Amino acid sequence: MTFRARASFDGTAAGLLDSMDRAGIDRAVVCSVATKPEQVPKITAWAAALASDRFVPFASIHPDFPDPEGEVERVASAGLVGLKFHAQYMGCPADDPRAERIARAAAQVGLVMAFHAGHDMGYPSDDLASPRRLRRLHERVPDLRLLVCHMGGWQSWNEALEHLIGTEMYVETSMTQRWCPPDLLARLFEGHGPGRILFGTDAPWSDQAESLAAFLALPLDADRKRRILWDNALAFLGEAPVGA
Repeated sequence: MTFRARASFDGTAAGLLDSMDRAGIDRAVVCSVATKPEQVPKITAWAAALASDRFVPFASIHPDFPDPEGEVERVASAGLVGLKFHAQYMGCPADDPRAERIARAAAQVGLVMAFHAGHDMGYPSDDLASPRRLRRLHERVPDLRLLVCHMGGWQSWNEALEHLIGTEMYVETSMTQRWCPPDLLARLFEGHGPGRILFGTDAPWSDQAESLAAFLALPLDADRKRRILWDNALAFLGEAPVGA
């Protein structure tokens, strides 16, 4: 099966800010992905320069970077709060020892991590970021505050129900309302803790205003929608206690 998504803006910081303003979104987590080890220091520096009251940038450490522990320290010293890991674009399974090494270093200094979860449009047949693999990583590094994207696994939602939903991992909503069958999406929301779901858009690969409107149309009560749109993200980022 072939999947396609068209960018809703040009992918620049200015384009993202304009998209946020049009959608009424106050703040966004901006995730980079290091596809080569030599990109890592530049991404850390770029993320540190991008940080503002509107953007919460995550750095990214490639699994073949020679000193992940040292770079984690550099990321934390720069005032950044998290890392992004994309198994397919990095060519490294989510439960690989190299990924685990980065996760352990991040947990030790209090950084959070966001992982692409499930299949990817560019790699529709591999399982490098499968819910099973992410569950193994969580069990090996339980003190890492871990976010798995796309409600636990894009196009792997039944596997996510079995292995991720109901755990202490955080999940986020991007690329689900258009792609996940409504009854299955409802089971994902119902099965996961109300304090561990975050609203996400995966911009520019989906229109932020459309994503927000689709989320607001879900049959969830107003308090849960507020938590998913704001409170849970603050908890994940360490800006408010879990459960606040």
